[in-house]
Amino acid sequence: MSQKSRNRLNLVLVVVVATLAVLVRFKPGTKHPSTDQPLLDVPAAQVADIRFSPAGEPAVELKRVGKNWYLAAPFVYSADGNLVQAFLDGLEAARVVPVKGAGKDLGAYGLDKPLVRLGFDDHDYAFGEAEPVSGQRYVLAGGRVELTDPVVFYRVSHDAYWWLDKHLLPAGARITALQLPHATLLPDQHGRWQLSPVDASVSADAIQKLVDGWQQASAIGIAPIGKAASEGEVALQLSGAEKPLRFAILEDPDFLILARPDLGLEFQLDKQQGSALLEFAKPAPTTR
Repeated sequence: MSQKSRNRLNLVLVVVVATLAVLVRFKPGTKHPSTDQPLLDVPAAQVADIRFSPAGEPAVELKRVGKNWYLAAPFVYSADGNLVQAFLDGLEAARVVPVKGAGKDLGAYGLDKPLVRLGFDDHDYAFGEAEPVSGQRYVLAGGRVELTDPVVFYRVSHDAYWWLDKHLLPAGARITALQLPHATLLPDQHGRWQLSPVDASVSADAIQKLVDGWQQASAIGIAPIGKAASEGEVALQLSGAEKPLRFAILEDPDFLILARPDLGLEFQLDKQQGSALLEFAKPAPTTR
């Protein structure tokens, strides 16, 4: 047998041996136990209290009352229940993998001074640095160092304003009067909205559409109130309320900013949505 034939035979034998080794290690049709475990060790439906503590920032706490969530710290305000539920659903699906050989030197994982802490009722987690190769985050839970999806770290790092209910009006509120910078809307004895001063170019449908817009309006973001100059005010009288709800219109080149000085908050809306809240829709021009 030539040297070339021997080399070819040796190569075939190596491939066969390697294949047999793989078959022994991973038997076809056999399930092997996974090393990953759920991050959340309680059902999400049972969670009624969530705490976020970013390093150097005020602690954030969300509480469930019945079916509704609200922000309990650093101030009290209605929370966006859909956001909270999506967060819990993501955590329920998240997995952790133990870090083999993890020692007591938590500083090696950024866990001696965690970037953020997360608490559920009586369960606590600390998040450290990212693993340099996979990008997963080190997390300390129950005294164990583990790795989890970086999306989890992103979600627990949001500030308090991220979780707020972004509707402009309280749930169930009904507008009974609306004062715009240049017009007043009041219902007549039949419940039809009337515009003052009268403008024949504005239809009843346009008036109703603007009121409906305020009833349903949601911001794309909420932040602490800024220092921009005021360009006017909108006042809404709500059914059953003693005083009107007032929004200051703050100067901004890119967004409609409606500020609540009584809450220290500003609601950020895109310009197109803002126009629908402050201007009456004009009928499309007819063509011959």
